[in-house]
Amino acid sequence: MMGLRSHTDFISMYLINMALRLCLLVVFVIDLRYSICFAVGPDSTGVQPVVSGFVDSTAVDPAMADPLRPGHDPSTILEITDPSQPPAHWVTPAGDSTSVLDTFDYPQFLNSYPDKIWQGISGWRYSKTKKEDVYYRILREVDNHYLSAKTKGGAVNFGREAKVTYRGREIKASLRLFQKLRWRWRVHDLPEGSDETDDDKNDSAAAVRLVFGRTKTLKYIWSETLPKGTVIKKGRLGVQYIIVLRNGAKDAKKWVWEEVNAYQDYRRLFGGDPRPVDYLGLLTDSNNTETVVAADYDDITFIIPRPTVEKNPGNTE
Repeated sequence: MMGLRSHTDFISMYLINMALRLCLLVVFVIDLRYSICFAVGPDSTGVQPVVSGFVDSTAVDPAMADPLRPGHDPSTILEITDPSQPPAHWVTPAGDSTSVLDTFDYPQFLNSYPDKIWQGISGWRYSKTKKEDVYYRILREVDNHYLSAKTKGGAVNFGREAKVTYRGREIKASLRLFQKLRWRWRVHDLPEGSDETDDDKNDSAAAVRLVFGRTKTLKYIWSETLPKGTVIKKGRLGVQYIIVLRNGAKDAKKWVWEEVNAYQDYRRLFGGDPRPVDYLGLLTDSNNTETVVAADYDDITFIIPRPTVEKNPGNTE
């Protein structure tokens, strides 16, 4: 009798255990159906994404994944990340292929300018500018030094010899080798009423000039009004081509990177191969409009571009 009773108790406990498991399964199914109904909603055609408190720190924001996508503005991303670095998709060759002309890292000249390195040259007369007339200064923000210019009515070209280091030697920058020129600039105030096509209104917020001897000059400018891509030919003591890279106040008060193929620009405008660059000048001026104008410059660099490999159209491999 005792054995039969024990056997009956065992069966009862087994059935109770199975019933409990079945109840738990039913509760789980009901909870799952409730969650799905909550996520889908009565008018939805599919399951909506469920927001989780967990964030994957390794995930890539699709809006930032492709820097070459249409509508992408590299300067905007630079402002958010690190304005001291060029756009990530720009090619910066290693070694002698990249020669930095100046980063303005002269802490000893803070609020002044390095007169033993830089040369002030006034207009097209190629005469020395008086030190008291120079309005270019070395300034600093965080841990970076840069060149700043601010004037009302001034017009002083400020620059230096365009010498680069190549294979252990200092040489004049040859555009046949160092074809690209890169820099960053920032405009604060534009010359109101200026127009670089009119000699009586010819002021620019910022300009970078490449001078070849005393007869030829390439000048890249940030204009107040002229459309991007405008090319102006002027001649006084020689020929100067002015190329508008930026205009207006849309990108003002933030660092903007520029990179030009000066070799191609020279051949397109002057024809033939250029002689080495004698002088690189910067110009922020308002002597014609007599308005306040201010701009900053930094990280001027000559670059040897990578060779372009032409694909054989007959090669289908």
